[in-house]
Amino acid sequence: MSTFNLIIQTLHNIGRWGVVILAVIAIIRAFSGWFGKKTFTAADNKVGFLYTMALDIQVLLGLILYFSKGWFGVLTTDFGAAMSSSGTRFFAIEHLLVMIAAVAIAHIGRSQSRKAESDVKKHSRAALWYLISFIVLLASIPWPFMANARPWLRLFGISF
Repeated sequence: MSTFNLIIQTLHNIGRWGVVILAVIAIIRAFSGWFGKKTFTAADNKVGFLYTMALDIQVLLGLILYFSKGWFGVLTTDFGAAMSSSGTRFFAIEHLLVMIAAVAIAHIGRSQSRKAESDVKKHSRAALWYLISFIVLLASIPWPFMANARPWLRLFGISF
């Protein structure tokens, strides 16, 4: 693997943890604000922004890996063979599409929460949309205990 791909893969792997942490923070703040009937603050808005921005960066890094590591080439060279292998299908199609869906859901949630007329509605919309986004996201991360496993952490080719 090229040095470029190792760097991008490391950033993508570390970024996963940033997204997970930001999602948890955004969801907790949103549910706390919703059930506590709190004011929707600039900090609440910023956490939603940071969560969606981290997701956007992850998609960018993932797309770089998708095209530079050859998943797109594998898919276009022999579509039937790619679809018959669960591992290839997961990385060539499923992971990509589900993650893009998770990003879209998070962006919808951020937009809906910002447009809501009351603070409670802002929090409730953020809570529900961010939670759905997070569940979708968690379902498509290649966790070490899944069939298409990847290590918990990869740093420049060293796996933990």
